[in-house]
Amino acid sequence: MTKKQLSMNDTSFKTSLMEKIAYGMGDTACNVVFAITSSLIVYFYTNVIGMSAALVGTILLASRIFDGISDLLIAQIVDKVNSPKGKARAWILWMAAPYGIASVLMFCVPPHSSTMVQAIYVFITYNLCTTGVYTALNLPYSNLAPMMTRNDDDLAKLNLFRMAMSPIGNLIVTALTLPFINMLGGGQQAWITVCAIYSIVAFFMLLFCYKGCQERFHTDAAKEAEAMPFAQRLKATLKNKYFIVLTLTMMAVALYQNVNGTVATYYAQYMLNNVEIMGVMQSFENIPKIIAIICLAPFIKKFGKRNLVLFGAVLCVLGQVVVLFAPQNMTMVMAAAVMRGIGEAPFYGCIFTMLADVIEYGHWKTGIRVQALIFSAFTVGQKFGGGVAGWLVGQLMEASGFTGLAVEIPSAVSMVKYLYIYGNMIAWALVIILMLVYHLDKEYDGIMKDLTGRTA
Repeated sequence: MTKKQLSMNDTSFKTSLMEKIAYGMGDTACNVVFAITSSLIVYFYTNVIGMSAALVGTILLASRIFDGISDLLIAQIVDKVNSPKGKARAWILWMAAPYGIASVLMFCVPPHSSTMVQAIYVFITYNLCTTGVYTALNLPYSNLAPMMTRNDDDLAKLNLFRMAMSPIGNLIVTALTLPFINMLGGGQQAWITVCAIYSIVAFFMLLFCYKGCQERFHTDAAKEAEAMPFAQRLKATLKNKYFIVLTLTMMAVALYQNVNGTVATYYAQYMLNNVEIMGVMQSFENIPKIIAIICLAPFIKKFGKRNLVLFGAVLCVLGQVVVLFAPQNMTMVMAAAVMRGIGEAPFYGCIFTMLADVIEYGHWKTGIRVQALIFSAFTVGQKFGGGVAGWLVGQLMEASGFTGLAVEIPSAVSMVKYLYIYGNMIAWALVIILMLVYHLDKEYDGIMKDLTGRTA
């Protein structure tokens, strides 16, 4: 049951430290599956099951299209459903167990079946997990923070906790999964066992998030928007220029997440000659990212969210330049990972606060407060970008003659190198361009003053 609602103009209320930790725990759990689907699932399908890289890439692209549609559909359902357990919180409770079960099913591909049977199974289970359950969990979870506090500083800290704790799930999965799997024999059963363990841990994390968070603020404007036709809300969303900029930014970062996550495993195996080094690479990237996010709050106040994201994107590009000069030098690869980790921190630390700013801008611009739809359409950009990246990687790997064997042919190794260096560089260069046209930070105080006057 949610606690008593507070006035929307009450900006003095601040969430407790324990509530911030509980909120952050939700994304730590969500990131367990996200890390598997963005970093390891392609490697599992190609190198463990033996599926074609092009086929896997095509399945992922088709799935992302369905995933984007599901975001919009689930946003409609979330808008209409009002549960005594909360408008957003309830979904965290309802999806906790299905989330774990669907995750495990992805790795239960029939090993000796025909290519067609395997492709159908992968398509169904991948979409069950990511298109259905994950969306129904993560979308309401993202909507929860603005319902917990209306204090700008507190909301920023709440999202900093989220994004500081979020990489922990990714770090655990990427650093420990392959060594753990190899310790269990390295076969398909080992992958299933490890994923089942992760899913149980994630289940209890989600319960902790549900119990520890409370909804306090439901705007009258948001309630009015919920009753409007979908076409009217969509039109208001598309009139929001900063929403479009952030969506394209998320697409660029999703391109990076999927190229880096997918290709890093191949890079470790074929360029650095040890697949387990992939976990070390991810640790060198994620640990500095977590530390930098934790330290971000005073810099946000001093420099602004957009400027920090812009600086971070430049640092990520420079990190890829470092790798370019010595692609097989372990020290240079790890130094670049540290640079990228620090460079990513402003984006992950600021993006959901920036999205909350964009919701306020849209309300001010159109008079319609579109909240769930903006969050869902934003994740469409993330998933579409990831789908395109997965498809493109699969097609390019297939074109290079990739075999998936322990010793790879030279043309495939070169493709891995170019994708890892230039693919990631291009993604962050796109972020730089998009941040140069984002000016909401300068306009925000005036917009909020005007909005407050209207509601008063």
